[in-house]
Amino acid sequence: MELRHLKTFQVVAEQLNLTKAAEQLGYSQPGITLQIKALEKELGRTLFARVGRQTYLTAAGKLLKTHVDRLFGVMHELEDDFKKLDQPYGPLVVSGAEFYCSHYMPTIIKRYTKSYPDVRLSLISADSADTAKRVFSNQADVGIVAGNCDYPDLEVVPINEEDFVMVASPAVVQGRSYMEVLTGYPFLRNGVLEKLGEKIMEEVTFTPPAVIECSSEETIKQTAIRQGGVCAVGEDVVSDELATGELEVIYRFRKKMITSLIFLKDRADEASIRAFVSLVQKEWNQSRKSGLVK
Repeated sequence: MELRHLKTFQVVAEQLNLTKAAEQLGYSQPGITLQIKALEKELGRTLFARVGRQTYLTAAGKLLKTHVDRLFGVMHELEDDFKKLDQPYGPLVVSGAEFYCSHYMPTIIKRYTKSYPDVRLSLISADSADTAKRVFSNQADVGIVAGNCDYPDLEVVPINEEDFVMVASPAVVQGRSYMEVLTGYPFLRNGVLEKLGEKIMEEVTFTPPAVIECSSEETIKQTAIRQGGVCAVGEDVVSDELATGELEVIYRFRKKMITSLIFLKDRADEASIRAFVSLVQKEWNQSRKSGLVK
């Protein structure tokens, strides 16, 4: 069945008058008659009956109109939903490390949801390696990662550059060279260091006597504060602790740490993703400085 025949039938069924239906559709009356006859032939049913000058729907006509109304209702909903895709709309899942989630995202979330109220934003706290996997497998729409991202299908948009530093508690550092500290305490490592690569560690030409793996930057930081080891992190992660003297830089790497947004290349044109990336590019550094949501 052709949609134009069904649409013609729907209008005729509503008007029950060929002249009015022809005016509404912009067809000639003979053209409308031909379409109705073609539809009746295809269905093997008579759709309209006449009693005197009055036109009525037959039982088959009433049944068809019920289904046609439902069909075009769904089509209108489909058209409306596709129009919504031109603007940020629907669910958007963002994944990133807990530090990014707690220090940067509150302000960004407020501004994004205020600008795009039709988006249902969800935030997942995960380390950079897990975030990249989530985005690659479509479990997250956008990721915030530190270091390199080796997935060829992902678009990588740098948003920040910072120093990568080795830090420890001042009580650990006091009276010791940084090499004595490194060889005397466990090395606390997370996925960021792995993503930056082994060349980072080649700068200090040592092999840690013990390595403690941990996916939580906050746990690593607190362990270092409590003299449980030495860690290498982005300076921004420990900026507050460096300012208060809870931690001290014992080595500053030459290689910078890049923070980036990632998303699938074949989803780059989606309005919700484009809007989020654009906002983060504009607001990232300011959102950290603002601290609390205003």
